[in-house]
Amino acid sequence: MSKFVKIPLVLLGTVLGFFVVTFTVYFFNLDMKATSLLAPFLEKWYDHLERKQYI
Repeated sequence: MSKFVKIPLVLLGTVLGFFVVTFTVYFFNLDMKATSLLAPFLEKWYDHLERKQYI
């Protein structure tokens, strides 16, 4: 294959792969599911931080 055919095919494959991954995350709501799994650890972390409270 020449470069003029191979480069657009690689670019098309990359864009299609990116679309499939992002659509899967969107369709199954995986970002919010991952956030709900991480929430207890993040809450525990932020509850122990010292804060400067100004009144």
